[in-house]
Amino acid sequence: MNVDSRASERTAKRGLRGSLIGRKLLMIAIIAALVSIGPILPSGVNSLFIVAMIYSIYAMGYDVLFGFTNQASLGQSLFFGMGAYGVALSVIHLNAGFWASLLIAAMASFVVALATGYISVRLTEAYFVITTAIFSSVFLLLAQDLTPLTGGTNGLSITVPPLAIGPVSFSVYDATTNYYLVLVLAVVVYLALARISRSPLGKIWIAIKENEVRLGFLGYNVFRYKLAAFVVAGVLTGLSGALYAVRLRYVSADFLSLKWAVIPIVWSLLGGPGTLIGPILGVVILVVFEYYVSAIWTNYLIVVGVIIILVMRWSPKGIIGVIRSGFGQTGANIFKLRSGSENISGAGD
Repeated sequence: MNVDSRASERTAKRGLRGSLIGRKLLMIAIIAALVSIGPILPSGVNSLFIVAMIYSIYAMGYDVLFGFTNQASLGQSLFFGMGAYGVALSVIHLNAGFWASLLIAAMASFVVALATGYISVRLTEAYFVITTAIFSSVFLLLAQDLTPLTGGTNGLSITVPPLAIGPVSFSVYDATTNYYLVLVLAVVVYLALARISRSPLGKIWIAIKENEVRLGFLGYNVFRYKLAAFVVAGVLTGLSGALYAVRLRYVSADFLSLKWAVIPIVWSLLGGPGTLIGPILGVVILVVFEYYVSAIWTNYLIVVGVIIILVMRWSPKGIIGVIRSGFGQTGANIFKLRSGSENISGAGD
């Protein structure tokens, strides 16, 4: 290796370290800002932030499935509803505490994701999409028909038990408590997925998206890794559904409807699949449109549709791709996308 090559390698390493530090500082600043503004937010804005963070957990889970392993599921509403009903039914019939009900919701989502994923993940492309949609539709019909248990389309109202941390209990009905609960869970999910994306498991997920056949030839059990991504996405979606039911103190069969299956696809495509920050950005944009633009124009989804078409036309990697292009190399480092071998060892954020 000559002197010029060594110098270039050292420069590349310094640039990589600088970009990693930049991403970490940016994330710390965002988290610190979210922590500090919690107590001073007006009630309406507080509610908006809580909903956006709950959706972000859903979006990050779906990005593991779609953005990392290229599995475009149309049945995630199954796990969203499973998580919501897991909380509601455990509180109503088992008199479970707050953490116990969340754990039951997560376990129910895990079991259903493992069972349905074992069948669905073996299929490819359109067959996978159709099968996941069928599973979701079957459970939707069951929820609508089993009215004594699920409440059907009228739903069930629940009294959420207090949030216990050691000997201290907090009421989830308090807006600030609810805000910090969801914030902590969203940050934990983000940090966990960012760490996983840099692990050997995350690299294999990304390799599956890049070339699944080649990975199989190398001796990897692709089915197991895709099933793992499916289950992780299902559990996180269930957690999001559970938190949404806690937020509303209500659950109905509508939580299993097609709307909740399509919306994560929109988040990912709009923000940028294959990253964690991209779908979160998609969530923020759609939540703002839903709560503010809809107050001015009821057909606001037309604007959203136009934006998605324009983004996909000019940047298939979503808004993060636009930002990356606009900021040049600096933007590429800060908002790095997994789009090729150079990104297999990159960070998940």
